[in-house]
Amino acid sequence: MNTPKRAVVVGATNGIGKAISCRLASDGFSVIAVGRNKEGRAEEIIKNLTECSSASAKSNPDTKTQHEFRPCDAFSLDQVKECASGIARDHSQIDALVMTQGMATIQGFTPTSEGNDEKLTLHYWSRAAFTALLLPSLRTSSMPGGSVCMSVLSGGVHSPYTKYKEDPEIRKKYSIKNAADGAGFYTDLFLDKLSRQPSNQGINFIHSCPGFVASNWGTEMPFYLKGPVRFMQKIGGKSPSKCASFMVQPILQCTSGNIDLVGPGSDGQGVFIMNEDASSGKLTRLHTEDAIESVWDTTSTVLGKAGIVLD
Repeated sequence: MNTPKRAVVVGATNGIGKAISCRLASDGFSVIAVGRNKEGRAEEIIKNLTECSSASAKSNPDTKTQHEFRPCDAFSLDQVKECASGIARDHSQIDALVMTQGMATIQGFTPTSEGNDEKLTLHYWSRAAFTALLLPSLRTSSMPGGSVCMSVLSGGVHSPYTKYKEDPEIRKKYSIKNAADGAGFYTDLFLDKLSRQPSNQGINFIHSCPGFVASNWGTEMPFYLKGPVRFMQKIGGKSPSKCASFMVQPILQCTSGNIDLVGPGSDGQGVFIMNEDASSGKLTRLHTEDAIESVWDTTSTVLGKAGIVLD
């Protein structure tokens, strides 16, 4: 019996994350789906993933996939630590980590129970935490092209957040744009730092952009904005499944060979930026060593309050 590849997908209960989970399951991956819990959700998720795996099971009868659901409210870094630590404890080898958790609101700085902004927590702090805690399992992957750590957010489309030193947690000058740019900019910098560490040379770190998708994005918006958003999604948004087909490309490439993306750094190394069509994207103009080290220190401080230590 062959051992299937294993992927962790955070934000797997709806939208892009759910579609990515299904696509990976259909390609023979055992999927650990992570998301908020509610009555009957675990059974629903496992059933859906099992159905997605049916085609792969017929073509690869010697590979037995086993899917899981792990409850986690990513607003809480304590819960993220508990969830990710449990996955790492139960699975010493992980081949792909895909993070899609997020929200779209017009609210100002809104603290979680731990005092961090809700939006920045979902889009960056929780993703950095999952990444840090699952690195040991990603390092042991046997995929020919290396394992993949992907944050699906705003790769190649966000602007740099220039106040990363003066207002690193975006508390003083909070705005929708600053929160969006901060999460995207910090993701570039954090993943780039990790990608250059000797112990992580077998991991492909990717910051991708999904594009405009007809998903449940904008659920948290007021009704007078939600209506126009849904209309625009209907006429111009791609389906979650089409988006997923692009997002999983580098993962599937790594199952048999090297990734097709080109590193945007001057040396061709570092984090990969991926556009919505799975082509290679670019870093921002302020992607500097100073910014990398400053954001690394900020991230270490924020995660450290939840007992999460960066290597």
